[in-house]
Amino acid sequence: MRFMYLSEGDAACGQTHQARYWELVEQVIHAEKWGFDLFGVSEQHMAVGAATTASPEVLYGYLYGKTSRIRFRHAISLIPVNHPLKVAANVAVSDILSNGRIELGIGRGNTTLSLRAFEVDLSTNRDKALEGIEILKKAFTEDPFMHYGEHYKIPPRSLVPKPIQKPHPNIYMASSSVDSHLHCAELGIGTLSLSNFLGWEFLEENIASYRKGMKKTRAKGGHVNESVGVLIHAYCDETDELAREIGGEANLEYVHVAYTGYPRLAKMNESYQYMGALAKVGEKINNIDYFINDSAAAVIGSPESCIRQIEQFRKAGADEVLLRIDSVPHDKIMKSIEYFGRYVIPHFKHPENIVRQPQEVLDDIRAMREQAKQQGVYVELPKKPARSAPAAS
Repeated sequence: MRFMYLSEGDAACGQTHQARYWELVEQVIHAEKWGFDLFGVSEQHMAVGAATTASPEVLYGYLYGKTSRIRFRHAISLIPVNHPLKVAANVAVSDILSNGRIELGIGRGNTTLSLRAFEVDLSTNRDKALEGIEILKKAFTEDPFMHYGEHYKIPPRSLVPKPIQKPHPNIYMASSSVDSHLHCAELGIGTLSLSNFLGWEFLEENIASYRKGMKKTRAKGGHVNESVGVLIHAYCDETDELAREIGGEANLEYVHVAYTGYPRLAKMNESYQYMGALAKVGEKINNIDYFINDSAAAVIGSPESCIRQIEQFRKAGADEVLLRIDSVPHDKIMKSIEYFGRYVIPHFKHPENIVRQPQEVLDDIRAMREQAKQQGVYVELPKKPARSAPAAS
């Protein structure tokens, strides 16, 4: 199980964007210290009152020199907004400067604030994103390469510079429906399962469709990145009550914004109709108990509760969790990162190093002692004779 710290740089009213970005730098360094495998941001444009991460490649470029181990992933880069060749060039340079620590997640966008601003055609952006992945793989692995498709026509060219990871940095695509999960499988790339407010059955169905499709792709041979990441709204604190009070309400507010926007986007174009399914959730989306326990979209609580919740995602088929720890003050984000790193991540990565209750260990020792006696490999040490009292003079 891999763990990503995901942020969109949510800035509070009254705060400057400058201050928020310096907080974010500190948070990423903190996440590396506490054992997170990856850091990622989504490419967000014109997100008034919310996300500020409009240029992930610039942020990452600054952070490469401030870190040494943690990997970076675009989660996600918008293909309809960015030409695939520009994305390929950015990733190649990033791979060099990060010493092979970059990964690429792509998507077509899910907000009209950015899609309309960049004049993206909603009727073609999904096909452009899928075709863009083909171009990326060609640019990374063929020299020279060319592509003549429905939306892009690229004459023979050579990508300069080239990435250092072989055959190329891992590629993922944001997926919110069975169809999009299948597209990832057909392309042999990882899937980032997003917006799973519809419950565990919906998440499991998406992951199962991906695994089934990936079997067919593997049979064809060639390089594949079979990995399922799940976006999770997360907050960890000392107790369930504290975590709900601080992180639960903040995340619910964020989800409510998404919930109201997605059905509207679903009405604008047929290819976004799957987002209309959120209407079925209805008022449940405002219920924190449903959000934490049943939506398959949250990990919020004490370390013990977060471990149980992440275990559910692991059993559902997730290979990694993208923990969106955001929308709360800086000191709370830092505390939550530490709690995940100190108590939760070791449970999945280094369970043998977790300090156990002394009585629990002693009970195990006594049980093994009895077993050893039965097998004849345990010998009781002879008891020393009692000392006799010295004779009186």
